[in-house]
Amino acid sequence: QEDPAVAFDGVNFLVVWADWRSDSSSGVYATRVSPQGVVLDPSGIAVSTAGSDQQYPAVAFDGTNFLAAWVDNRDSGYDVFAARVTPQGAVLDPTGIAVSTASGTQSSPAVAFDGVNSLVTWSDRRSDPSGDIYAARVTPQGTVLDPTGFAVSTGSGAQSSPTVAFDGTNSLVTWTDCRSDPSGDIYAARITPQGTVLDPSGIVVSAAANTQESPFVAFDGASFLVAWYDLRSTNYADVYAARVTPQGTVLDPSGIAVSTAEGYEDAECVAFDGTNFWVTWSDYRSGSADGDIYAARVTPQGTVLDTSGIPVSSAPGDRYNSAVAFGGTNLLVTWEDYRNNPYEPDVYAARVTPAGTVLDPQGILATLAIGWQEYPAVAFDGANFLVSWANGRSDSTRAVYAARVTPQGAVLDSTDIAISTDPGWHSDPAIAFDGVNYLVTWMDYRNGSYGDIYATRVTPQGTVLDPSGIPVTTDSGDQLYPTIAFDGTNYLVTWMDDRSGSTYDIYAARVAPDGTVLDPSGILVSAAADYQSYPAVAFGGANYLVTWMDYRGGSDYDIFAARVSPGGAVLDTAGIAVSSDTNDQLYPAVAFDGTNFLLSWTDERSDWQGDIYAARVSPQGAVLDPAGIPVSTVEGEQQYPDVAFDGTNSLVAWGDYRSGSTFDIYCARVTPAGVVSDSGPAVRQDGDQVGPALARGTGSQLFLAYMGWAGTVGGRTYNTDRIWGTFGPFPGVQETPNAEVRTTRPLPTIVRGVLFLPEARGESRESSGELLDVSGRKVLDVRPGANDVSRLAPGVYFVSQRRTRNEEPKTMKIVIQD
Repeated sequence: QEDPAVAFDGVNFLVVWADWRSDSSSGVYATRVSPQGVVLDPSGIAVSTAGSDQQYPAVAFDGTNFLAAWVDNRDSGYDVFAARVTPQGAVLDPTGIAVSTASGTQSSPAVAFDGVNSLVTWSDRRSDPSGDIYAARVTPQGTVLDPTGFAVSTGSGAQSSPTVAFDGTNSLVTWTDCRSDPSGDIYAARITPQGTVLDPSGIVVSAAANTQESPFVAFDGASFLVAWYDLRSTNYADVYAARVTPQGTVLDPSGIAVSTAEGYEDAECVAFDGTNFWVTWSDYRSGSADGDIYAARVTPQGTVLDTSGIPVSSAPGDRYNSAVAFGGTNLLVTWEDYRNNPYEPDVYAARVTPAGTVLDPQGILATLAIGWQEYPAVAFDGANFLVSWANGRSDSTRAVYAARVTPQGAVLDSTDIAISTDPGWHSDPAIAFDGVNYLVTWMDYRNGSYGDIYATRVTPQGTVLDPSGIPVTTDSGDQLYPTIAFDGTNYLVTWMDDRSGSTYDIYAARVAPDGTVLDPSGILVSAAADYQSYPAVAFGGANYLVTWMDYRGGSDYDIFAARVSPGGAVLDTAGIAVSSDTNDQLYPAVAFDGTNFLLSWTDERSDWQGDIYAARVSPQGAVLDPAGIPVSTVEGEQQYPDVAFDGTNSLVAWGDYRSGSTFDIYCARVTPAGVVSDSGPAVRQDGDQVGPALARGTGSQLFLAYMGWAGTVGGRTYNTDRIWGTFGPFPGVQETPNAEVRTTRPLPTIVRGVLFLPEARGESRESSGELLDVSGRKVLDVRPGANDVSRLAPGVYFVSQRRTRNEEPKTMKIVIQD
């Protein structure tokens, strides 16, 4: 959690920040904090999780609601979006308000309320790649009055990092300006509530020697105070400020030295408490690599009351990006804090009295988001499933946890089973069952900066038999991304390995059911030129088949495989080329259907976003589908498949972006003959669903575990990714949470003998469809016109019709009568 901003509504503070809890992209989150320092929304309020990245938020209160603005990358370009948040924490604009989607990059938004509308200002590269300053007004109802924005400053050189405050008559926008000095000066301009720029050439606030940049501004009822980062006198940055009147006169043209302590100081925010201004900054005077948060009061007459600064937070670890707001009684200072993790910050806050007393010297943890969960694995023991995953709950490490799930969907472990929680990074588990116990294996960084492969046995009752873990391999270099299968006697664990010191190879080791590692030096499966990575493995009755991504050609990744005997002999030392089509083939998965292996992978031969392909490989190592089987080639990204056999067909599941907004889980059946059928959605819920993992239960039952977004579920607020599960057979006909009504003129849905489908127009003339039973299995191909269904048993059916290759099927329920 990083880049906090804060505003006060007269009752509570709202702290907003950029949040990476989903681990794939950042969103904008918020929490309310009471004047007593109580965090009212400990899981955070999801202001925007639109996909891609939302970052660098700013916030102001308009007398009714807060307006949060941020930089948004949802459309593959940096724009400025905003959303209103009520004092009760409700997000009024969950899809966001597009403030500026002009060409080029828009960045560094700032926002203030001018008594009528909010003024949002930002750095804009639509006309000048070095950057100009633009702005737009947003009404309290969320309407953007200036949809193309208006130019505040388009001077030569770069203009960047704007901030804004309102004086009761006009707003003052300040920014870093390089028109006269390429290292940067501080400029400003006044803007009326009608959007008129009163100072089109800008006001020079500071043009001292060397660099002045990143200003912040507040108003005290008589003058503005502008504070900034200043390099005029030393090799280290100091904090300077200047007062500016509502008429645009700079009262302190030489600047006010707020802090010139030894070391680096970076001005970060300004607020007014009714008596004095407050300036906050990150401060490195201690001489360590870690910064502290300092503050100082500046009177309306420009006198610095705290010449040595007030240490707001000097806990262990680095901290910076402070923000401050006054709450009627005390100030709330908030900042980005690395005390819990040197790589992943949290947002902390502290209350400070107007007299300069820090009421929360240890800080208040503003965001208590439950750590994310990712990349599940699943196996079946004949009675229950065991699901394992990586969990970031400690914030400084990842741990591996598990839980048992019955075939009826009940979770048996109210407290997660701790598989590996030692210090360090533990992730990407894999599981297999040997008839007595499970073996869970994972990637483990407990020994330092290189990964090892560890494992533990887990009983069907959920007891971890090897709590310290079994070191499968701790060789030099990285060992990463294990997978596992069982052959009836021993397990085979495979992984990618760079012990050679140059490129990754594929290694394996057999592990006995008692936890003994039979190949402590590892089995070299493939050491071809360049990279081999991301293996998968299945047992085929006689031998294992190990498959992986292979870069031996030096231009694109291909899919290779090799058979490994139960005795650990590699039968295909040169590898089997399963797919080496153009572009990349990535992230294979494999299962055995009793006759052949089925491999599936992400394939970019015709679409750089990725399709899903498959191929059968015989137990003798023959590739039966050298051109590959196209499982899913719709528009949008398809990725990271998994495969399982249900006793009749193989099921391929993958993450699918065909909706263009979020990832869903889609599935398709592949028959032992290599025919694809019954393709469709398995999971379509709010947010992203990715990382499917499949396991077969009893009969044809399949269990699908996946990583998916959880907002508020069962009365509990998560606002992060959790591990979900659902049962097959898949795919079926699923009613989506927000199903779209395609037509208001429905066709007859009670049918006797003949099902009539209207002929479509244009390119849709070639449309085709399928008639599915209630389980989702195809019973008949249908075409526009009359279709004979007289031989089918009476009952409920579904028509799934696709009009073009890239269109999602439309689904209609019908009833066939005698």
